Amino acid sequence: MDRKELHRLVEELPEEKLPRMGDFFRYLFDEDELELNDETKKEVDKARERIKSGEHVTLDELLKENQDV
Repeated sequence: MDRKELHRLVEELPEEKLPRMGDFFRYLFDEDELELNDETKKEVDKARERIKSGEHVTLDELLKENQDV
């Protein structure tokens, strides 16, 4: 995935989903500033390990999965 693909996905995103995607992007940029409790830190560590081991979904898959949420 590159910037061009991300831009395309954002352009195709329905207007009503933009606020959620904006929150997601803000989270990515502010991650270092978040104050996480121990349980959340463990969950983040587990998620990172899953990503390293290849257990992940693409942004397209995530968007399709959460279409009706």
